Amino acid sequence: MIPHLFVENPEAAYTSDMDIQETIDSLRKLLEGVIVPGVESLRLRLDALEKDLRETGQSIDRLDKRVDHLAERMEDGFARMDRLDSKMDNLAERMDARLDALMAVITSTRIYPDTLSARLDHLEREVQALRKT
Repeated sequence: MIPHLFVENPEAAYTSDMDIQETIDSLRKLLEGVIVPGVESLRLRLDALEKDLRETGQSIDRLDKRVDHLAERMEDGFARMDRLDSKMDNLAERMDARLDALMAVITSTRIYPDTLSARLDHLEREVQALRKT
């Protein structure tokens, strides 16, 4: 070995090299005893976290699909509400027109009670005729 050339006592250098090697071996065993189980524990914990992450991702995907489906149904509901609003507006207009016609009839009956009486008599005769047939 090269260090022996520069050392006054070559045996002391050899002993020193042996002590260093023993120290290195001892440290290696110590590190393997401490680090390897720690690394394995970390690996197991990481595997468990990865599994949880996959399961959570799948749950989030399912939840996303359900939210999308709900959004579609809400849009359909809003469209249906718009159609119903339109129908209700149409019915309100028709009712207003009928109310106007009814008010006109009521007003005319106050002005022309004989005309109303004649109309009622005419309707009564028509109903009786229909009953006979």
